Amino acid sequence: MIKRTLTLGLVLVSLGAGVAACGGSGDDGAAAAAPPAPKAAGTAVSVQDNSFSPATIKVAKGDTVTFTNEGAIDHTVTATSGAKFDSGSLAPGATFKFTAEKAGTVSYVCTIHPGMQGTIEVK
Repeated sequence: MIKRTLTLGLVLVSLGAGVAACGGSGDDGAAAAAPPAPKAAGTAVSVQDNSFSPATIKVAKGDTVTFTNEGAIDHTVTATSGAKFDSGSLAPGATFKFTAEKAGTVSYVCTIHPGMQGTIEVK
């Protein structure tokens, strides 16, 4: 009886592993989805804890920088030199995007928390 139970258990485990290996996307015969493209270095800035992280980034002309408020309070992303942009108030979880159109240095602050400062170096 024990041998029969063990054998049945092994069969069920093997079947479970086989089903898991088959996947379950429901796209029988469909091409596999390509993995997402890696994010370009230096194009994401976290806004939280009264700081921009990283505070200084380097991007190429034409790159888009995405600022995401990952904190618990509102912030802004407002250019002070080198470009003209203002995100307005960003609630927690909100994002703002800036596309670098010309080479140079762009300085920005949070107008709610002026001690929060950042720089974008555009090549």
